[in-house]
Amino acid sequence: MEKIDEKILYVDDEKGNCDYFKSAFRREYSILTALSGKEALMILQDNPEICMIITDQRMPEMSGVEFLERSLQITPDAIRILVTGYSDMKAVIDAINKGQIYHYISKPWSYDEMKIIINKALEAYRLRVENRALTSEKEELLIKTERQEKEYIRAQLENLRKQVNPHFLFNCLNILHAMVPSNPDARGFIQKLSSVYRYLLEHNEENLVTLHQEMSFLENYIYLQKVRFKDALNYESSIVGSDLEYKIPSVSGQLLVENAIKHNIVSKEKPLDVILTIEDGYFVVKNTYQPKLKPMPSTRVGQENLRERLKYLTDKEPAFNVEGNFYVAKIPILESMP
Repeated sequence: MEKIDEKILYVDDEKGNCDYFKSAFRREYSILTALSGKEALMILQDNPEICMIITDQRMPEMSGVEFLERSLQITPDAIRILVTGYSDMKAVIDAINKGQIYHYISKPWSYDEMKIIINKALEAYRLRVENRALTSEKEELLIKTERQEKEYIRAQLENLRKQVNPHFLFNCLNILHAMVPSNPDARGFIQKLSSVYRYLLEHNEENLVTLHQEMSFLENYIYLQKVRFKDALNYESSIVGSDLEYKIPSVSGQLLVENAIKHNIVSKEKPLDVILTIEDGYFVVKNTYQPKLKPMPSTRVGQENLRERLKYLTDKEPAFNVEGNFYVAKIPILESMP
């Protein structure tokens, strides 16, 4: 096996984080640091033998995912690790698809956690180098290694989704329900909340659900919102019969209704109307267009995630437009999984 120069590049726009990493691991490895993706790419050009790249996700000018994607052209064999937080789920998925990461590390990380991950990553790097020298009869080992790495990432994502213990929460809700025996409104609210959370747990990983399932979930979600807004929120649905057998991405209807409430005035003076229909092969959510005077900042992450999910399911595009006095969101309905 060829000798491996175990150089590690650590990228973070916070100098203190770079200094801490270097001081913690400089005795065991050759550590290089960069304060931006642009600087890191220059270091890679001068040091193509770097075997591992560890980068923060949230950096100005160039995100960690963007940097990792560009680094593939310089050091395709290097092991890539993304440092991120729970709220950056889309960044983790993008890094898997675009930046070919081996591992993600949740903030804040500890020395012991980082040391274990680095050791495992170096083992994977050595195996990659060995595989490159193998004869064609042993190419199956390379395929097996890549498959194991993908399974490893899937397992990490599964753990990330299940950070909250659902049994604990449901037990708490049951106790709370028992504590208000003489308040039917409170008991009804708790029951609806339990139903909403159970749906999110059960269908979180499903690509598609029937409109019947999504509408039942939406009824519970709207109930919770009407407790908050009372008569300031009006809800209407004309989706019945065979239309309920069509399918849409799970929780997509709730996302569209939530956006309507989030970005518009909902008051006694200006009630918000939310109308659900099926039109020309699309699931449609209309709401009276009455933007808040001080609009909430919109990251459009929800809409972009929905667009990405639909790309894998249909060629039809969703649409989000203002039409007269209404804001109209449309997503295509499907008959089954493609």
